Amino acid sequence: MALLVVALLALWWIYRYYETRSESSTTFVMDTVMQQNVYGPRAKEAIQQVTDRIASMESELSLYEETSDIARLNAAAGESFVKLSSETYQLLEQAKTLSAQAPDAFAITIAPLTLAWGITTDSPRVPTQEEIDELLPLVDDQALILRDGQGVLEKKGQAVDLGGIAKGAACDAAAAIYDEMKVENALLNLGGSTIYARGTKPDGTAFRIGFRDPAGDQSSALLSFSLQNAVFSTSGGYERFFEQDGVRYQHILDPQTGWPVQSDLLSVGVLMENGAEADFYSTALFAMGRDKALEYMQKGISAILLDEEGTLYVSSVFRDSLELLTDDYQVVYVE
Repeated sequence: MALLVVALLALWWIYRYYETRSESSTTFVMDTVMQQNVYGPRAKEAIQQVTDRIASMESELSLYEETSDIARLNAAAGESFVKLSSETYQLLEQAKTLSAQAPDAFAITIAPLTLAWGITTDSPRVPTQEEIDELLPLVDDQALILRDGQGVLEKKGQAVDLGGIAKGAACDAAAAIYDEMKVENALLNLGGSTIYARGTKPDGTAFRIGFRDPAGDQSSALLSFSLQNAVFSTSGGYERFFEQDGVRYQHILDPQTGWPVQSDLLSVGVLMENGAEADFYSTALFAMGRDKALEYMQKGISAILLDEEGTLYVSSVFRDSLELLTDDYQVVYVE
């Protein structure tokens, strides 16, 4: 009997070792630093598969890589259909459907203006109003036709930019791999702006996520909260910008004006199970501004808004786990 007990204890300790064993990695992909912390017996294999898949997505979705699906689609604008990978095709379908829900704030055909401004490149510039006026008519998501695994942009000069949804979609791809690998606990961080938490830490406690202070560095946070089986995506003008003649131009462009968004929000974070949707809504709500963003929150979008007056508008779903880390801001819960 004693030997049986010892054997069972040994098996239990072996099981616990493999179930709680952790692996981590840091990789540069999608123009940001990606960190993975994965737990379980297949953690190392899962990390490698996720790294490979997201690198593959970058090569398929890049606006700047000539051989990518998106670059080929853009090059053939106004001419012919282009065969797309099933993953790119499905993401374009999803992106087009999502953008139709906020057409004044988000457009995947914003790329001609993205390229003209070059804010995320090494050579940003302020286009003339004449240039912007010429490019604005090309921003028309209805002109993207998707059919039988192929796509075409109806007007020559049009182009697609999936930068406002790609990181969230990468989290969805990672979740699918974790499913296949039977990974129950993991944390995936794409540059701090898009974070996916799966399950909990091995000890059963939740992963805690910080909401960044736009006035501080990447390590500074205004508040923290628990994140489990969901993606939290953040957008704000502080993320990427350039300055010219004393004026700051941030990277999120207004599809109505062609200029960087003028928002009364400093930062927006959105919580959703689907990463692509979280990424989309964080960008769209930031572009909409406080009043319209609050309307979306009241309709059920789980979000955190920080406005210019220092007020944090927080969906009630965060209430139980939220910890305010500074006294400089007022919290208003949105039911």
